[in-house]
Amino acid sequence: MAAHRGAVTSMNRTRRAFTLLEVTIALSILVVSLVILMESQGNAVFISQDAEKVRVATMLAEEKMTEAQLRLEHEGWKNSDIDENGDFDDFGQEDFRGTSLRLDLSDELEDYKWAYTIRQIEISIPTDLGGMAGDLMDGGYFGDQPNEDAANQNMDLGDLGISPDMISDYLADYIREVRIRVWWGENEDEADQVELLTHVINPSGVVTEDEE
Repeated sequence: MAAHRGAVTSMNRTRRAFTLLEVTIALSILVVSLVILMESQGNAVFISQDAEKVRVATMLAEEKMTEAQLRLEHEGWKNSDIDENGDFDDFGQEDFRGTSLRLDLSDELEDYKWAYTIRQIEISIPTDLGGMAGDLMDGGYFGDQPNEDAANQNMDLGDLGISPDMISDYLADYIREVRIRVWWGENEDEADQVELLTHVINPSGVVTEDEE
């Protein structure tokens, strides 16, 4: 009888030991799962915040793009480049919004900065237009049946008394490159930013001198 009780006691101790081991393993799995879940949630929050900053920066860059284009229309085209930069402390407080639509967004946008350039572009014109046209025809740019007469023409601007620089200087009065950049934080590696680029055409070709 005593031997039987000893065997039962030993079995109970073994069962309790296995139960503690199972609990320990379950707790370990739970802890690891919670760590992975918290890390994934943290990454999701970070990605969401970064996406929101990109969205806001894109909206602000579009606003600045419109502002730069309106500036060209209002002030006219100048013969020098324009470089501007600043922050968004007064964004939402502009006079054109009227008193009823003015907003104080300085706190929400204090982390954002902007810069834009309006500049002339350099246009490279080849002197051998006939050779360039022939290359395009050989590449199938004009279709499967190119015009043989046009391909045999050897047009050179020099023969017409026109240099590529003359054409580049002439076209420079008609085209401006507008580049907008909005960034947030330190942006040391230029990764936390949005950049927009467009080209604006000046139909009149009129360019005024800068005021001294």
